[in-house]
Amino acid sequence: MFQIIGTVDRFTPTTTTQHAKERRRRDLLAARLITEENGTPIIGAVIDKGHVNGLEVHIVYNNGVVKIYNQQTGKYITCLIARLPQITRYGIVPTKTMQAKINLLGLNLFGITVVDSPYLVAFMLALFGASLVSIDVASNINAVVVESIFKKPLMSGFHGGYSLGTLVGAMIVSMLLTLGLSVSMSALFMFISMSVLSLVSLQSLVSEIKTFNVENSVQTQDDGKHRKLRIPPVIVVLGILCFIMYASEGALLSWTTVFATQNRGIDPKTAGYFYTFFAITMAVARFTGNSIVAKFGRRLTVVTGAVMVSLGFMITAIVPYSVGMMIGFSIIGLGAGNIVPQLVSFTGTVKGIRVQTAISLINAVGYSGILLGPVIIGHVSNMSSLECSFELLGCAVAVVALVSFFLMKKKS
Repeated sequence: MFQIIGTVDRFTPTTTTQHAKERRRRDLLAARLITEENGTPIIGAVIDKGHVNGLEVHIVYNNGVVKIYNQQTGKYITCLIARLPQITRYGIVPTKTMQAKINLLGLNLFGITVVDSPYLVAFMLALFGASLVSIDVASNINAVVVESIFKKPLMSGFHGGYSLGTLVGAMIVSMLLTLGLSVSMSALFMFISMSVLSLVSLQSLVSEIKTFNVENSVQTQDDGKHRKLRIPPVIVVLGILCFIMYASEGALLSWTTVFATQNRGIDPKTAGYFYTFFAITMAVARFTGNSIVAKFGRRLTVVTGAVMVSLGFMITAIVPYSVGMMIGFSIIGLGAGNIVPQLVSFTGTVKGIRVQTAISLINAVGYSGILLGPVIIGHVSNMSSLECSFELLGCAVAVVALVSFFLMKKKS
């Protein structure tokens, strides 16, 4: 849907009230431009009223093309392809860019299964990881903006889709391998499926975030000169909390089988099922999370969830039986399901920083926890035991509960 992204003086957002006559003139000009385009997918426009040659309208298209219309001459004066800084300036998220990222993700998934060179595999894995994280960041940005539009908790449900996707994807590939398909053909099937599904689903993405940044996140005046990135301290704290939670999930992913076989004497053939308890309960928690947050609030949801995760790690470490591990992992999944989604949602409410910058930062710090968490756990277990490592994780998540209690407002 077409909308005026904002009126700017040399691309500087303004939050001052526009005179009714000026607003009507802009709306009439926008309506004229829509009529002239005959249904071309315009997603927004930026009014530059500080140009030396009179008022200009920068028309933003869904494919990243920008046309500039000069009101004084009544003509289009230029047409350009938006570069990355211009995409940031206009605040647009072209769906074709997201489609390209998803295609790159699937293509590298398939490529990893067919290439022989270890260097090429390493390169494709790097591209795969970069594409995955960028899609994750863009999805979280979209979710934050959608939450602000509907004025109700939705983030947990969106993350529930991610959890369900991991389970369904693993199940589909396992079934294809069981039916006799090769690994490369299974990966190719997933690549095609991802591309087709994204063609349909990406049409529902929010097309621009400029308005959200001006109204909800960025309250500082911008003089149009070189801007210095100022990171609010709360963003650093949220990044550390995400690091702890991602580190906990990474530790479970990497050390569950080792802990089950070596410390609890469980058959290696069935050891992997214990991580399934965690994954399923996390998905259930996320799909019910929206109603939980709506009823009890964000702060109580995060604090209670962190306490449950801490308790789950302690039960897993202390109870020397497989049933203790099963109960502990289930409690961890139920508690952890809504922590990261609500931390991301809370990040979108922080003032003084663009939403895309804030979420990118906390995701960067958080994903480093997936990498470093298993390493730290392995180092601690070498010095003591895996039980002590899980107890350490329990203490770390208890810190998340304590900090979140003071960090989040009572009404959030």
